[in-house]
Amino acid sequence: MCRLFIFVVLIASLEQINGLVVRSIAPKYLVKPPSAVWSDSRATLDYQNLLDGKVPEEKSDGPSVVIGDDPLGIALAKLAPSEPDPVVSVNNIASELTSALSSRPSECAIYVSIAQPQALSQIIEACPEERREDLCFINYGDMVENDLKRYNCCRDYQTQAVAYYAINEFNKIEDDRCLIGDDAMGQPKYAAETCVTGKWAGAYASRLTRNDLFCSTVFYRDFRRQMLERVTYESTYNLVSCLHKRVPIAEVPDFFRDECDDMIYEIFRLLRGNLAVALLSGAEERLAAYARAQRRSKQDDKLPYLSASSPYRNRFFYDVSMQMKQRGFPDPAPTHTEYFEYGLENDLFDP
Repeated sequence: MCRLFIFVVLIASLEQINGLVVRSIAPKYLVKPPSAVWSDSRATLDYQNLLDGKVPEEKSDGPSVVIGDDPLGIALAKLAPSEPDPVVSVNNIASELTSALSSRPSECAIYVSIAQPQALSQIIEACPEERREDLCFINYGDMVENDLKRYNCCRDYQTQAVAYYAINEFNKIEDDRCLIGDDAMGQPKYAAETCVTGKWAGAYASRLTRNDLFCSTVFYRDFRRQMLERVTYESTYNLVSCLHKRVPIAEVPDFFRDECDDMIYEIFRLLRGNLAVALLSGAEERLAAYARAQRRSKQDDKLPYLSASSPYRNRFFYDVSMQMKQRGFPDPAPTHTEYFEYGLENDLFDP
């Protein structure tokens, strides 16, 4: 018994000594990290609810309101089942939104075409608080999570979509979904697939599919992966194009694919460490296929656009890199940082 007591005391002493040694020689961030990211168990809950049949009832498409008088917002309004939905201008949202909602049912979808992500706060504040859960945010590749969270509009129940369609040279809405090839099971693989989640997911998907545009309804976790993949695309292919004399986006995967793939790999590593989000495999192939699809015709070949000041794309990743370096960690996306800083120094970007 005495020997056992001495053994326990000895082990405890060694652990204390070992702890003191580790704390004295190890960098502070190894003992107590400045920040930590944990996995989200709600993904398991989503799957369990699916198995149990606990899926929210799908809303049907009907009279709605569209906020955003940009070409994509106007095109979405024209896809309404009966007559076009009223389109509210962001510049006059305070007066026009009230009028538009008064002519619609008490519960209806309010689609927000995020062509101007910097106006999101203005849009949400103009919407009555009791109707904010009906806001449906249509994303074209901007990291707007922080803006939505500020107003509690980034929940699982909130409708959000990643839109892969555009207006062609004939002023018609066109699906960007493109076939890559067959997978190992012989099933076709596609890139640039529009998806939606949330309360009005069924209504939005129905509106698109009825007009021959692809759209799938997904859980919020899957939507978030798709959204971040689209943000990564907009931040990499436009950046590489700007640094190579602004070649059309469709030519970037043919001549500078390796540069894009290296940058995408690093950004995925950044997302895993910063947001605890692991994107789906094969993203490099999907994003290259989507870039090639930007050549819709000889007259419609998309040129790059990259804002040096916008916090919704490249600035988001760049700021994360700077925060990590300030805390003593290596840059998780050094290629993106190098390219972005070079473009800033040489004034290669848009305002």
